Amino acid sequence: MRKIRGVKNLVDYLKSIDCPISESTLYRLVRKKEIPFNRPSPGVLLFDLNKIDEWLSGEENLA
Repeated sequence: MRKIRGVKNLVDYLKSIDCPISESTLYRLVRKKEIPFNRPSPGVLLFDLNKIDEWLSGEENLA
């Protein structure tokens, strides 16, 4: 399981795989719960990179 903390780190990861998404877009996706994430405490966002990769390929089911 590969996890990273924070939207800025996710932006860097997405750039590294040639799929740039802006920080503001990612915050909007989090707010709308349209991207897989975990919020273990207020102000902390965790992203499982395996789930992000699935989400990018259209295989992730958020329901």
